[in-house]
Amino acid sequence: MKAKKYKHLSFEDRCVIEEFLNNNYNFTQIGNRIGKDRTTISDEVKKHRFLRTSSICNNHPCCFESRPPYVCNGCPKFNNCHKIRYSYSHDVAYNEYKKTLIHCRNHLKITKEQIASINDVISPLMIHKHHSVNHVFIEHPDVLPFSKSTFYKYIDLGILNVRNIVLQRRVKFRINKEYDTSNARKKINPKIKVGRFYTDFKDYIEFNPNSSIVEMDTVIGTSGGKGGKCFLTLLFRQYNFMLIYLLPYKQSKYVTEVFNNLKNSLGIDEFKRLFEVILTDNGSEFSDPDSIEIDMNSGEKVCSLFYCDPSCSWQKGSIEKNHEYIRYILPKGTSFASLTQDDCYLIASHINSTPRLSLNNNSPYESAYLFLGKNNINKFQIKKINNDDIDLTIRLLNK
Repeated sequence: MKAKKYKHLSFEDRCVIEEFLNNNYNFTQIGNRIGKDRTTISDEVKKHRFLRTSSICNNHPCCFESRPPYVCNGCPKFNNCHKIRYSYSHDVAYNEYKKTLIHCRNHLKITKEQIASINDVISPLMIHKHHSVNHVFIEHPDVLPFSKSTFYKYIDLGILNVRNIVLQRRVKFRINKEYDTSNARKKINPKIKVGRFYTDFKDYIEFNPNSSIVEMDTVIGTSGGKGGKCFLTLLFRQYNFMLIYLLPYKQSKYVTEVFNNLKNSLGIDEFKRLFEVILTDNGSEFSDPDSIEIDMNSGEKVCSLFYCDPSCSWQKGSIEKNHEYIRYILPKGTSFASLTQDDCYLIASHINSTPRLSLNNNSPYESAYLFLGKNNINKFQIKKINNDDIDLTIRLLNK
């Protein structure tokens, strides 16, 4: 595996490390699996290992304490050993990593003397002569010994005399959560992703290459999408056939309602055939995978849900591309407040009837017809629109 460019280990990487240590793999094999150097794995294990205390411990050091793998995870005598035992756990390691990361970023890495020198040299140029951030950053690197984004952050925090109002063009850089938590996005609990990572998805598809893959996402209306209606979109990847459902709020319970309705209308056998694999992103509205995977009546697992890697929307690129058709009809910033589910069926019918070059100039409706079946398409309430009658503009929804 090609080494990853970023240095930090993810929660997924730490899960792999623990699993491989439990099965007595060496650091080289673990590094090859996650695309890291063996020394990185060694440092991670030594840094985050912890002592397992026991009433039967005789305080004699274990041989693994000072030599690889430095922990007793894969030792067959672990449960009955009386020596000092060290273990590695992905939960403990990830929590320690997050605490260290937050602590390191809580403090401003700038001295009072640097602030004074910046105000003396840079502030007059930007306030009175309207020099841009890029201008002064290039001309005075000795006074600004940090990145341009850090400079913007210091201006946002108000620790300099320069204010955003004097900038010729206000460029919004993300503020770290320790400075602004009011608009922090609720993230999905990483523990529920164990066994549902993108690597698990690829492993599943490798052993089940003919699986029906459905990509899932949401589309928001007005900017921010808070407290209002949004779309839940489901796309059959092979055929580009898209379903659109209107959610009153971007919350997991409404996503669950959609899937419960699909299971009831299609029947469990057809649902299992059509929605065998679901791939989605890490949005909080998808934070209850069990309610999607499990039939609430029988308790049977009827599909498998997997999550893309963070900030890797290209891993479900088909549905991202198909959202362009929605935006032809409802441009970004358009409110969904007045829309109904019937409007969603109408939008989906026109989009699915549009011929695609990638489908040999067939429409998704025509490509998916044999796989889905006429009866199921009728249950989805999708209709075939004549080519000349297809309308991908806002006029489609004019009443």
